[in-house]
Amino acid sequence: MVTLNPSATTGLNNTNFLQPTNFKITLDRKHFTNLEFFCQSVSHPDMMSNAADVSYQRITQIPMPGDKLSFGEFTCMILLDENMNSYKEMYDWMSRIVETKQVNALERLPDTPPTHADITLSILSSHNNQNRKIRYIDCIPTGLGAIQFESMASGDQFLTFAASFRFSYFEFS
Repeated sequence: MVTLNPSATTGLNNTNFLQPTNFKITLDRKHFTNLEFFCQSVSHPDMMSNAADVSYQRITQIPMPGDKLSFGEFTCMILLDENMNSYKEMYDWMSRIVETKQVNALERLPDTPPTHADITLSILSSHNNQNRKIRYIDCIPTGLGAIQFESMASGDQFLTFAASFRFSYFEFS
């Protein structure tokens, strides 16, 4: 039987659980104002380490700790405004990357938005104060989700689309 002594365990002094609505996204406001404002949900990606299998005597394989990390995609569900500005921002961003093949800030023209952008996910406490930040470094868009138009939908439903990003790594602060 395992017993837990709450006074000896760190981290158990906060009994408020994280709510799924307590978040805020921050992007480059100069170039991506609509994506930040209309973000409705975020899916924090998975993180994996590539374990190496080593053969040993009669045992088929023994897993050894990996030396590299890989990350899934960072995905946002974005509310579509009636002028489709949020969708157009993502469309333009993805098109610009493919057309110009711009890689770094030195190749960028002064008025052209960057191909990479850092995205910050602010986790808010139960009192809506910033509790923790997760910063995704060097994000590039990799997917622009479908928009489902329906003539039979009720008037109180709003359209959303998914936007997926790949990134170099993320850091907590």
